[in-house]
Formats: sequence, C-alpha cells, structure tokens
Amino acid sequence: MKLHGLLATALLGILLGGCSSKSNFYQLHTASVDDLQRTKHIKKTVIGIAEVDLPEYLDKPQIVTRLSASQLKVNETERWVGAFDKNIQNVLAENLSRLLPQYSFLTRPWEEPVEDRYRIYLSVERFDGDAKSGVVTFNGRWSLVDVENNRLIAGEDIDYNERGGVSVDELVQTQSRLLERLSRHIAKRVKRYL
Repeated sequence: MKLHGLLATALLGILLGGCSSKSNFYQLHTASVDDLQRTKHIKKTVIGIAEVDLPEYLDKPQIVTRLSASQLKVNETERWVGAFDKNIQNVLAENLSRLLPQYSFLTRPWEEPVEDRYRIYLSVERFDGDAKSGVVTFNGRWSLVDVENNRLIAGEDIDYNERGGVSVDELVQTQSRLLERLSRHIAKRVKRYL
C-alpha cells in the first residue's frame, strides 16, 4: 500500500513538473539618477499621484503586445512583477520626486494623515508595444488638480510613440523611457503653474 502511494506521488510530481512553465517578470523603472536633479530641499507642498486608470486589456498580470492594429497577444509567460497600474504610479512619483525635489509626491492611497494640496491624475488609453516593429504607443490624458479649491490647473492629452527593440524586455525599456518623458513634461508644467 505504501509503495503504491509513493509511486503515485512520484508520478504526480513528474507530471506536474513537466506541465509548469517558466515565467519571466518585468517592471518599469525610474529615470537614470545621473540625469535627474539630486538637490535637497525642505519639502513643503504635497502632491498626490492618484491611482492610474488603465483600460481593461492592460489591467492584468500578463504583458500585452500588439500583433496588428486589431490583434493583441496576452503573453502568458511574460508578466509584470506587480500590478501594472501601481508600477506606473510608483515610477511616475519617483521620477517627479527627483525632478522636483521641492515637493513631496505621495501615491494614493496612503495611510498617513497627510492631505495633498494638489493631485495628478493619469488615465491611460493605450500603453503597449508592437511585437513586430518594436514601436511603443502611449496614449491617454494627465491632469493637475488643485484639490483645496476643486479646480483643474492643467490637463493635456498624451500621444507618444517610440521605436525600440521587439523583445518584451526591449518593449518594457521603451515604456520606461516614455514614462520618463511624460514625467519630465509634467514636471515642467508643475514648475510653470505652481
């Protein structure tokens, strides 16, 4: 009886081991530290980064690539380390913290009893790469809101395209560069309006 149980367990382990697939995990990254300011300032004004609004096709753990204008591929073994929207939110906050060290940037929601005077919203319509050409497209809209006075300060459409490599790693690198480009643009607007 024990021998049958042992054989069954060993056979099950072999079968399950043969079915598992190796996944690769990716994460957007912040801009190069050398390229950004590293000045120390007393941080006074808090700017919140709201939760990023993603379309349903991107709101998943798998990385989505584009095969044609109408065909998408959900890559089962190419995955985000965590939630894609949270990754975008964190990278945007870190980039802006380095570009505008005179402000404190916090990602919503946070647990501390801190009120943000201003808030940045980001709504993504498209943020994927073409698996054949390596072109990454980043479309959506961002806005800066005066929370205290319930007033829109600035808001603009995003329409970025950049050619990178065709591997998933190269597409993610290109997405990080486009997010850095957006961060720099938002930083200029914050300097102008606040």
